[in-house]
Amino acid sequence: MFRRGQLHVVAGQPGRGKTLFAFWYAVNCGQPVLYFNADSDQGTMANRAGAMLLQVPVKDIKAMRGTEGEVLLEDAIHELTRRVRIEPDPHPTLDGIYEEVQAYVEVFGRCPAAIFVDNLMNIAATSDNEWTGLRDAMGALHSLARETESAVIALHHTSENVSRPNYPGPMKSVMGKVNQLPEVILSVARDGDQFHVAAVKNRDGEADPNAESPITVYCDAPTMSLFNSLQELELYRTRREWN
Repeated sequence: MFRRGQLHVVAGQPGRGKTLFAFWYAVNCGQPVLYFNADSDQGTMANRAGAMLLQVPVKDIKAMRGTEGEVLLEDAIHELTRRVRIEPDPHPTLDGIYEEVQAYVEVFGRCPAAIFVDNLMNIAATSDNEWTGLRDAMGALHSLARETESAVIALHHTSENVSRPNYPGPMKSVMGKVNQLPEVILSVARDGDQFHVAAVKNRDGEADPNAESPITVYCDAPTMSLFNSLQELELYRTRREWN
């Protein structure tokens, strides 16, 4: 989905599934990932990862803490951390991101396949002007993608002043005029069990700038999991109920 050596943006309104989409991909892609998590604390991300891996709702993962089931949870998360490294700095700097990538290379001997920044607004400002700071951040992340040949994915907000709040916003709704540098911009929105994704910018392929024809997949929000079809989602839920 995300091409190496390119800068991508996953954009959406607050609470509409940006992190769900990005973190689900990070956990399930099978590739080494460095995830800068400025938007949630470490415990929250561990609970989300546990829900995906054990196919148990997040609320039940929380209830496992301090019980015999916590051993199973910790084993699953420990195995995941061999591949997915999470950096929980709430206000990372651009220099700090570069330093963490360099440290990753020193430890593992290679760059990660994907570097996630969740989210763009949390990067420490390089300018008193908010929009100038965002553009500076995008420029640095674009260079990072080229230098490391990693896929760099920045999460960002769209305007909340849209006519269809449960639907992906068009490219013009992406805040801060950061549309120039990314090769791909995905606008996302969760609406109940449906999860809509529109490629509002796609430099190497077909784009849908007005988000008129999004792709729809399906979401089990309690376990932070995505599925290609409604049938897959229903089968997943049935199996979970049996267990």
